[in-house]
Amino acid sequence: MRNEHELAFGSRRIRLTVQRGKRARLRIVVAPDARVSVDAPAHATEADVLAAVRQRLPWIARHLDEVEQFHPLPMPTRYVSGETVLYLGRQYRLRIDPGPRKAPRLLGRFLELGVPRGTPRESVRRAVEAWYRRRAEDIFRRCLARWGEVTRRHGVPEPTWAVRTMTRRWGSCSPRGRITLNTRLVQAPLHCIEYVVVHELCHLKTPDHSKAFYSLLGRCLPDWQQRKDVLARLAV
Repeated sequence: MRNEHELAFGSRRIRLTVQRGKRARLRIVVAPDARVSVDAPAHATEADVLAAVRQRLPWIARHLDEVEQFHPLPMPTRYVSGETVLYLGRQYRLRIDPGPRKAPRLLGRFLELGVPRGTPRESVRRAVEAWYRRRAEDIFRRCLARWGEVTRRHGVPEPTWAVRTMTRRWGSCSPRGRITLNTRLVQAPLHCIEYVVVHELCHLKTPDHSKAFYSLLGRCLPDWQQRKDVLARLAV
């Protein structure tokens, strides 16, 4: 039986699910998608469970902050010539040439595309975002192949994965073991992309942010903290 609750921690409202089972001790899990679940002994009263959870609210809040800290880099907003775009950590200028339609391509320090005069800005946006998605799918596929070999040596299963644009997260791992990577992550340097990929791969084996998770992450990617710090400085 599952019960839903919402507890206050300062100005924050924390939603959680309590489930009872055959276990001796209470366990709290903050999942990578920011869901909070509580596994409680069958004999514990609801009041006792919630009292124990309230004592752990500072710990829960810290882990939710960690899960929610991946604020993606901005995409272009105006889609006009001269606007700065990012790709693999480098800055490029968007150059829109009026004339025959040409798919976006990198040319020197420019991301160049051709569109007929009078083309709506929405069409430019779709073309640029489609280019980002194609690049993202290719780079993520290679990263997952490379780092999947590393993580499998530590007992991490083979992932299924997808790419989509997200507004708050670099990546996520569902309870069913499906990794989703943010298209916008392709704007970050490659070593930061690798950090997010390995982070999510490790969640396939350890779904929370426990000591066991960070031990696994450290074995798979010893310099993960340095890569994470770089990514945090890039986030806005």
